[in-house]
Amino acid sequence: MANWAELPNDLIAHIAKRVKAIEDFIAFRAVCTSWQIAATTDNFDVFWPQLPLLMLGAKDDDYREFYSLSKKKVSRMFLPEARGSECLPSEGWLCTVVNDTGEMNLLHPFSHKKIQLPSRKAILTFHDLGERRPNGGNRWCCIDNAVLSANPSLTSDYALMVQHAGTGSCLAFWRPGDLDWTHIDVVNRAGVAALIHHKGQFYSMSYCGEVRAYEVAGPNITKPIVKTRLIVEMDEHKFNVPDVHYYLVELSGALLLVSRFASRHYNDPNCALHSFKFEIFVN
Repeated sequence: MANWAELPNDLIAHIAKRVKAIEDFIAFRAVCTSWQIAATTDNFDVFWPQLPLLMLGAKDDDYREFYSLSKKKVSRMFLPEARGSECLPSEGWLCTVVNDTGEMNLLHPFSHKKIQLPSRKAILTFHDLGERRPNGGNRWCCIDNAVLSANPSLTSDYALMVQHAGTGSCLAFWRPGDLDWTHIDVVNRAGVAALIHHKGQFYSMSYCGEVRAYEVAGPNITKPIVKTRLIVEMDEHKFNVPDVHYYLVELSGALLLVSRFASRHYNDPNCALHSFKFEIFVN
């Protein structure tokens, strides 16, 4: 029987370049040490269209689980850098927030490359909040959402916007080279319900139906500047509904607002929300 570990490195690398699905490439590199060494991340075509992998809840180990929409199965990935952290995905990267220390990074789960960010503590200082609640407990899940304007693997011209919980639901952004977060005053009567980057601008929607655009200055402008404008103001009574979740999504170049209606089954010990209807609004 042939010993697959003894195949020539150049042949392994040539085969690896033909693997298009990222979950298949991860499995390919996991066959043995020699395949992992030969099939470097440079052999993977990052421009090939990918169905997203859905990250599942954390367990108390150095692995994270991902669900493949194309293969309908769960795979485990060795990711010790994410242990003890909240993970917020965007553009194939993870914005990690260490629960204990508030340290923040951009982490690529495939290459394990890390980009250091200003800490969560720097965001909390916008609202004179500490790392502890008044009753002494930890401020878990301070960062609710994180959105990249572009893939850091492909360009250095990108920005990261985060939605965080302060005195309300607030926004802040960071660009490569910035020493701190830049706070954005979100002018609305309710918190941020959805956040997305679309055609060169960030967009947010509030729970009272306001959609705003944010244009962040590029890397050629040293001072972090953002221009904010109100795009549309929808019927507040239509959108400020309990147990309705809102999502801004891009489909074929169009910006869509998706409303997910759900109900609680109180006989469920987890009090989980069960979706029963979706509505789509086109810009």
